[in-house]
Amino acid sequence: MKKTDIQKFRIDIISGSESALSMMLGRDGTIGRQGSGKLPADKVSVLGSSDGSIFSSLIDMLDERVFPHADVYDHPHKIGVPITYSIVFLGHGQEPAIFEFRFGSKTHDVGELLPFFDSFISQAVALTDAWYAEEKLKASSTDKSILQ
Repeated sequence: MKKTDIQKFRIDIISGSESALSMMLGRDGTIGRQGSGKLPADKVSVLGSSDGSIFSSLIDMLDERVFPHADVYDHPHKIGVPITYSIVFLGHGQEPAIFEFRFGSKTHDVGELLPFFDSFISQAVALTDAWYAEEKLKASSTDKSILQ
């Protein structure tokens, strides 16, 4: 897969059995997000659109050399709370590139790909934080006006 093939991607973080983050971004500007990647999890889920610049910025930071390594990485010695990172890249007419990392919150020696994707996920959260806060506020205001 090449960066130009990617039409959307999804990021999920499960900590224990709780969804700490679920995010989807599309080349067309579609954004969906629930949570921040941290616990306690923010359960508010919002969907909206943007100009696509967040998607472009995140795709630009990818190194295409990671795609041949798409796979499930299940650490044999998980220490601490079980964590799963799932990152899926989707393109037209392409097999999805799926990266899944299963490890523990205190697991050491996680290889080179996990830190790369941890940084990618952190950047995705940072770039969508202002949008997420604004959309949650709008959803909260809408909920209150419906109840009145």
